[in-house]
Amino acid sequence: MAESIEELKARLSFYEQNGPAKLYYSLNRKAIEMADLLNRVNLNSIALDDPKDKTFERMKIVWNDAASITTAIKELAIASGITGDEEKDVEVKRNRTTPESIANQIGDNKAQDV
Repeated sequence: MAESIEELKARLSFYEQNGPAKLYYSLNRKAIEMADLLNRVNLNSIALDDPKDKTFERMKIVWNDAASITTAIKELAIASGITGDEEKDVEVKRNRTTPESIANQIGDNKAQDV
């Protein structure tokens, strides 16, 4: 069954976003959630002698992954040119590729003079 033009435009719009910037903001939100989770748990309240309580092991997983997520966030910020304005950063950062834009890139503007 053929898709409508609106459905195709909606699908295409995902490819016109700045994916690395969108990923930056997503990972940044997850880092904040991880920090909130770590702050909620008081290590003094964990029953370390209870073999059924896996709280400490789960917390270790969170803080062990924190450094790699932080590094990824920093690298994405640099690569994506993050300004702090999520809507602006995620919007299209490049011009659409057309025959005319390709001709401009190689310095052949003859087709545009017609």
